Amino acid sequence: MSISQRLYPEEGTTSMLERHSADARYVWNLGLEQRGLYRPNRTQRVTANSQMRELAEARQCFTWLAEGSSSIQQQALRDLDQAFQNWWKNPGHFGRPTWRKAGQREGFRVVEVTTRRLNRKWAQVHIPKLGWVRFRLTRAWQDVDSCRSARVTFNRAGQWHVTFASPQPTVVRVSTNGVVGLDLGVATSIATSEGALLHMPTLLSPGETQRKRRLERQRARQIVGSKRRDVTKHQIAKLCARETARRQDWIEKITTTLVTNYDLLAIEDLKVKNMMRSAKGTLETPGLNVRQKAGLNRAIHAQGWGTLRTRVEQKASAATSPVEVIVVPARNTSRQCEKCGSVAKENRESQAVFHCRACGHHAHADVNAAKNILAAGLAVSGRGGTPQRGEVTTTPPCGPVKRQPPVRVAA
Repeated sequence: MSISQRLYPEEGTTSMLERHSADARYVWNLGLEQRGLYRPNRTQRVTANSQMRELAEARQCFTWLAEGSSSIQQQALRDLDQAFQNWWKNPGHFGRPTWRKAGQREGFRVVEVTTRRLNRKWAQVHIPKLGWVRFRLTRAWQDVDSCRSARVTFNRAGQWHVTFASPQPTVVRVSTNGVVGLDLGVATSIATSEGALLHMPTLLSPGETQRKRRLERQRARQIVGSKRRDVTKHQIAKLCARETARRQDWIEKITTTLVTNYDLLAIEDLKVKNMMRSAKGTLETPGLNVRQKAGLNRAIHAQGWGTLRTRVEQKASAATSPVEVIVVPARNTSRQCEKCGSVAKENRESQAVFHCRACGHHAHADVNAAKNILAAGLAVSGRGGTPQRGEVTTTPPCGPVKRQPPVRVAA
């Protein structure tokens, strides 16, 4: 869990923030290059401690490097070492550390960070060799003041942010004995087994969408590396940052509501990365309906399914009373009739219409899928398992299941 706050540096102080970001990027890339040149037959290993000793020697030889903050430069090497450790321990989840480029992923980490509160809306964070910098306080002060590590970042929209590493705040709730199945989609963001259809608000207004498209066409005509193209990219980035903030705001609100109102949430296990693969194909076997698939990929990305599931699991683990999150395989959930259990491709007549060919059951297709997801989740919970706070369970592939009441533990 991280707490991101907007940073408002005074005029003339952004140069030091940019200097810290450049130093962290330089030290990271230099350490990455050194690790890439390492060979197993060498007697001396490359570790974070050995690289920091060499960094101290380099600071004595180069004045421009010594003018920067030693703590920020050392922390860049620690982050690089941690990135390699993550890659070695779990290569299926973490990739190999890559180069950092100017203008992308700009930022640096501050350890043993110090903060102080100015008033209800504003606070300050201490940056090495710069001093106190104001940031907008939008979270509880206790959550921010308890953090001892922060990362300062600069996005392409020209905004500075400070992100504090913090545990997930407690979600205050009481047991409701409510259960719900969640079906995630594009036309309908979330369909619940109770029949509710939740739609993500429009992320950009019609005027903003039109302006973004115009700017993207304008960028395509401009010369790469020109100043006017950089201005156009900055304007597009501002619209993208606004879109991201609105999506995140809706996800935070809806996940808090779900965790507060239900003791059991069954959600489908969507392989988002596989679903968003390109349909271009190769020169020998070109893909079909490439433009339509690209539009679908953009729509899936805009829904933020992965973030929504992650936030549900994190908030369930921090709830004051037990909340069980069950992950159900998505296979055939939209083709199976929740009444008779018949599975057929023809059952789903369209995106929103479900008509069972076996029993004639009519329903909204997404709501029918949500009920199937809930039935599978209840079957897993009813097999004798005791739901713990924030427990996440994955159901094995199975056919139609009979609904059973979940086994619960008193709050």
